[in-house]
Amino acid sequence: MRRTKEQTAETREALLDAAEQVFFDRGVARATLEEIAREAGMTRGALYWHFTDKEALYAAMLERVRLPLLETELAASDLSDPFAALERFADKALERIAHNEQIWRIHVIIMLRRERLPGNPGMIDIERQLRGHIAAALGDCFRRAKVLGMLRESIPPERAARGFQSQLIGLIYVGIQDPDAFRLHADGVEMIRDLLAGYRAA
Repeated sequence: MRRTKEQTAETREALLDAAEQVFFDRGVARATLEEIAREAGMTRGALYWHFTDKEALYAAMLERVRLPLLETELAASDLSDPFAALERFADKALERIAHNEQIWRIHVIIMLRRERLPGNPGMIDIERQLRGHIAAALGDCFRRAKVLGMLRESIPPERAARGFQSQLIGLIYVGIQDPDAFRLHADGVEMIRDLLAGYRAA
């Protein structure tokens, strides 16, 4: 029985690897389940045993980049200095994307290969849920900064969290678009520090 479970897990991972490659090469909209099964060296029946449709494959692929969960790491941080926790969060997130090939490739798929076409509400919901997990942890962090008197009085915590997340997403987008001109990790962390400096109470 144990071996069967191991084989099932290996098959699932192989299908996710294949989906990742096909999505990267052809784009999510043009990729077919038949192509993904063929890339994995399996039948469509084997694919359907693990995933009901392309949306389920896409969701599982995104889940792989959330492990370990960065938002959980942020929530577990010592929030006596929320700004230091936010900087560490951004540092770790950008480092993972810049230096882990699989995580970088999945972010390329999300930002450049996942065509925003009508009829994809499920994928939009998947991405919104992923952003929402992180947004909730960021909001808690900025609310803590507000309570401690560290956040500028004129900036609501919710707006600060949205601005921080938007800046981070923008940095990732620029970093994968033009990696030769923009050092995602080194340059990105400096820009996050600049943003946080603007948020700090005088």
